[in-house]
Amino acid sequence: MNDIVTSLSDTFYNRFSKQTLHLFSENGWDKRYGGLFEVLGPNGESRDIEFRRIMVHARQLFVFSRWSKLTGNTSFGANADAIFDFMVNAFWDKKNGGWFSKINLDGSPRDKNKNLYAHAFVLFGLANYKYALNRENVQVWIDKTLTIIEDKFSREDRSFSEELNSDFEDLSIDTRKQNPHMHLLEAALYLLEKDKQNQRYAILVDRLLKLFETKFLDYEGSIVREYLDHNFRPSLINSSVVEPGHHFEWAWLLHWSDKTIVNECYNYKPLSQKLLTSACNLGWDRDYGGVFDEVDCTNNAPLLASKRLWPLLELIKALCVSPAIPCSVSLTTALTLLLKRYIAPDGFWVERYQKNWSEPDNNMPTSSVYHLAMAVLELEQLKLKLV
Repeated sequence: MNDIVTSLSDTFYNRFSKQTLHLFSENGWDKRYGGLFEVLGPNGESRDIEFRRIMVHARQLFVFSRWSKLTGNTSFGANADAIFDFMVNAFWDKKNGGWFSKINLDGSPRDKNKNLYAHAFVLFGLANYKYALNRENVQVWIDKTLTIIEDKFSREDRSFSEELNSDFEDLSIDTRKQNPHMHLLEAALYLLEKDKQNQRYAILVDRLLKLFETKFLDYEGSIVREYLDHNFRPSLINSSVVEPGHHFEWAWLLHWSDKTIVNECYNYKPLSQKLLTSACNLGWDRDYGGVFDEVDCTNNAPLLASKRLWPLLELIKALCVSPAIPCSVSLTTALTLLLKRYIAPDGFWVERYQKNWSEPDNNMPTSSVYHLAMAVLELEQLKLKLV
């Protein structure tokens, strides 16, 4: 079993590191307008999309920073430097502070609202850029971003606003979404892992974990609903929506929390295992294999029976840290499916299939590079344990 996982992991690593990243390094940057393309087509060509997103830049800042350190490839580091420079010059709101989510190709703001999901990824990208490439000057941008999140996004109920207007008024007052909070925890955990004595990071991690335990998590069903009302109740029309991929991410994050926080008050292993098991039961297609995009938690039926790339990658991450958990799919099965259906030997990938593996979508959103990289990094850690 160990030899099989190692072999499959090596194949995945080589396809991603030697093919995918070189494709995006060569074709992903817009030489005319600057910044990163949103989507590459089936032949690696750019798609005509009239905006740039900060989230895409933050995710690739993370990827190229980590791969420059991992491989010693200085061109990846140069990519990270270019992405960082573009981010701070094009996306930072010089008048009010905070990061614009989208800009037009001419550099003007396309949407002046401020988005928590985007800020969470900016924080994650900046932190990885700083620590992977020793860019100490980035700390000021980490601090600026954290201050905006703490001072402007913070709500009295200890959650964070998902969307603010240009004057930092809450545009999402009636809803509570777990996903941006999950990614904010991811960024905060990485910062805390690198600086364990930093109380600012520790307080944010503790706040987000408690919010998850007391508000977002449905203990009875071991599920995490995507959308709740302002009282954290499942009263919205879409409150029955659960995403198996996000359950896998939470299972992995809780395991990481236990590793990062040395405190006997924290023991998330049982909960991590429950989330992984329930998500496998809910989300794995027993007929054709693969992970459904969305499931209705009231009847366990697929809401979106399509199968994007990223939920399978998040399952692989979760299985890396909990390999012995009873689940309807093994790590070997998940990796085999990934290499057979999704990521090709040339590093190109299929972004989405329908339930029976029909209608493959061969457009490659550049945001998916983050999910690929995260899965590869976790597999590299697992391989060290298997030696």
